[in-house]
Amino acid sequence: ERQRASGTGSMDEPVKCTLVASFAARQAIIMAAVLLFMLYTWIQIRRGVEKRSLTTLVADASKQAGQQAFGGAMMVLLGVLLAHHKYDSLAWYAAEYPFEVIITTYLTGSFRKWTESGFTRWYERSREAWLEPYTKFGLYGPTPGEFRWNWYGAQMVQAVLLIGIPARVVSILAILLSLHVLPEWMSPVDLVGRAWYFSGLTCAMRTLLSLYCLPVLGDAVQFVIVDQLQKFKARDHDPRLLDTL
Repeated sequence: ERQRASGTGSMDEPVKCTLVASFAARQAIIMAAVLLFMLYTWIQIRRGVEKRSLTTLVADASKQAGQQAFGGAMMVLLGVLLAHHKYDSLAWYAAEYPFEVIITTYLTGSFRKWTESGFTRWYERSREAWLEPYTKFGLYGPTPGEFRWNWYGAQMVQAVLLIGIPARVVSILAILLSLHVLPEWMSPVDLVGRAWYFSGLTCAMRTLLSLYCLPVLGDAVQFVIVDQLQKFKARDHDPRLLDTL
């Protein structure tokens, strides 16, 4: 799980840690975040704040899980690649994570709005029935409370391929660009990575904190925020639907 730095480095070069079983760990983190999100939503239902059905909640959460799984894989890959230059993959993963969460959260809301408005204009011109699910993101049938698998499948494609993947590709590219454009002392990603790498913590402790504890909390918070950005908003479509939600 770890290896000594080569003799080309300084005498104080820290032990290099690796992302052990990183992809599998990331999926477990996402599932933990989903469970925390569902617990939060259950509390909101008990308080009378949340009106969605359990089926809708599970469908919404599964779309987010699909989005985040891809982002985790990309961060792992970038961390491994950057580790060939300096620090280690675990430090880079921890450095990327907070910036990736912030950027993708913002872009998810933007891409959701852009894709939905684009499909709405297309649907209004063509009236093709297969386009309708894409115009009501978060609604899984023609009427609130109705669930159709073809609507869910269409929105899963929209969520992952048209929203989640583009948002995460842009965020990873922005992180990579910042590392190439900004001097090391001005790059927030580099500074965070350096702080983790030279923290003096053991590999086990760094793995626990940067790969499990912080991402579970961060992903859970992101789930709540993105859920609000992606849930169906009747007021944006037909205000009369507000009475049925």
